[in-house]
Amino acid sequence: MTTLSSIGSADLAQILCKTRDAAAGDLTGLSTEEALVAALVLNQPEWLIEMQYTIAEALERIGPDWARLIPAAAKQFEQERETAEHEAARKGDEARVAQFTARPDAENGVIEFSASFVGASSAPGYRDVYLTFNLVRTGDVSSPTIRTTLNIRPGDGETIVREITDVHRFAWRKGAPGDAQAGEQRPTWIDGPVQSQSPPP
Repeated sequence: MTTLSSIGSADLAQILCKTRDAAAGDLTGLSTEEALVAALVLNQPEWLIEMQYTIAEALERIGPDWARLIPAAAKQFEQERETAEHEAARKGDEARVAQFTARPDAENGVIEFSASFVGASSAPGYRDVYLTFNLVRTGDVSSPTIRTTLNIRPGDGETIVREITDVHRFAWRKGAPGDAQAGEQRPTWIDGPVQSQSPPP
């Protein structure tokens, strides 16, 4: 029985190299066999049609040794692609954050944002809450928007709810607050007390 090791890692390396070239649009320098195996690894049947090959004919042309390497090559290429996408996303996040953190005008190192709520999520049975916001640098109309998700820990949940409730309750204590919209009514949720729950004995 022919194993991957007996075929040689050089074959797999060559297939991956040519597949990367093909995926990047660089088909120059690829032999017919290399172009066919790249089409099979990338699952591009239209390439085979353009080359006037069926899948069966392509497999026959590249030979059994390369044919049996196609699943391994496809899996590794997909892993590489996902890793590259995650790295690009990470660098993009870092670049967007750097636009804010590199600014020298943050007082005492605190950067203020105007936040617009996007949504919330949680895992059933767990108390962590994930709140997603669109953030814009306060007072900077040219500031780009950065989307971020905050993980609110269980121990912080009551404190945050109480702080928000107290602010709204105080603002409405003598009528509409200064930033109320025309016709805005006092929200009912601020009238319910936020009860502290003692841990079970």
